[in-house]
Amino acid sequence: MAEPVHVFLLTKLVIDPNGTVVSKNTGVTFNIHDAEEHAASDVAYGYETFEVESRWQEDAATTDLVIAMRCFREYVAQLQAESLR
Repeated sequence: MAEPVHVFLLTKLVIDPNGTVVSKNTGVTFNIHDAEEHAASDVAYGYETFEVESRWQEDAATTDLVIAMRCFREYVAQLQAESLR
């Protein structure tokens, strides 16, 4: 079984052109100390923690394959529809 890896998404609160406060992603780190240092540097800075499987690259490759197969299926369906016209 794959071990989970903690990933820290660094964020920053900003005001958008409409005057609404929104959170923007500013970076990613695997180090909790970097995330805490980021959050401590300014009141508008923070971070979110996620657990990612250590074999995420294998999962991503599988996802890309699924997406490619869906696109191919749509292409074949379009060709079949055009041939019936």
